[in-house]
Amino acid sequence: MALIRCPTHGIPFNEDNPRGCPACALEKEGGEQAQVMRELARASQVIRRPGAPEPPAPPPTDFPPRRSERLAAPVTAPPRAPLLELGPLDRLQELARRRPVPVVGIPLIVILLVALMARSRPSFVQQPSPVPLTGEVLPLPIEPGAELTTVFGVLGVQPPRPSPEGSALERYSYGTDLNIDALNGVVYLISILVPNRSWHGLRVGIPQREAEGGLALLGPPQPAAPPVMPRADTIRRLVVYPSLEGRPNRPLKAEVRPPNGCYDVVVDIQPRAAGILVDRDRRYAVIGSPGAQLEWVATRVQVLSRAVAGPAGPAAC
Repeated sequence: MALIRCPTHGIPFNEDNPRGCPACALEKEGGEQAQVMRELARASQVIRRPGAPEPPAPPPTDFPPRRSERLAAPVTAPPRAPLLELGPLDRLQELARRRPVPVVGIPLIVILLVALMARSRPSFVQQPSPVPLTGEVLPLPIEPGAELTTVFGVLGVQPPRPSPEGSALERYSYGTDLNIDALNGVVYLISILVPNRSWHGLRVGIPQREAEGGLALLGPPQPAAPPVMPRADTIRRLVVYPSLEGRPNRPLKAEVRPPNGCYDVVVDIQPRAAGILVDRDRRYAVIGSPGAQLEWVATRVQVLSRAVAGPAGPAAC
């Protein structure tokens, strides 16, 4: 069984095949497979036996240009997408989203530290003591030993309360700075701490010289107790004392005896305070700057009955 090659198509075929060359048979028969067989013939020419001469190279095939290559170039350049420009608020939001701790946490910590430092520093509150006089000064026409009906007629009716001066006393308060203490239904102690009430010309807020003159009209002025002179401190370049009650005190006294009466008048003389210095939980009485001259004024006026025995001692007359 020998193979022979068709001289027309170059396709090898068996010489015993009655149809002969398949390509020639298809050309004779016709049909749609003629083109396929021609491609097979072209491929068979590429495959050659060992030692056979190399067939000539097929001519180059020119393919028609693609449709996209035949399109003309655009007259104008294609538009570009617009660039998004971020505003200040958008940049801040973007920065906060990327770095939430530095942007939000650090400023908040700084604000808290500043607030804590501001609160930790001493702060001055302007609160003069004694309070400056406003309005008219009213006299207090009440004498030690007067009946409570006289007090109620002048100042009004008030319920009795326990007195810190003694358990046997009843206190009738007219505000926080005017108190009347009674013993067995009569006036025993009058305490004045307001500047708009005067008793025989004595009132809170007058200078020491004026207080001495008022006491001299009642009796010879004399020290009521040894002077109290606590040590002053300096905070934030201010001279301060532990409290308003802790200021230096030079109490003066005048004793009134029969036939003019039987009572003692005591006036506390202390330096005027400019305000309060608040340092954490402490409150200091501010007197003024270092080197400033102290202004000694009356801070309390007390009238004490000595006609009867009481918390102040036995009767003096």
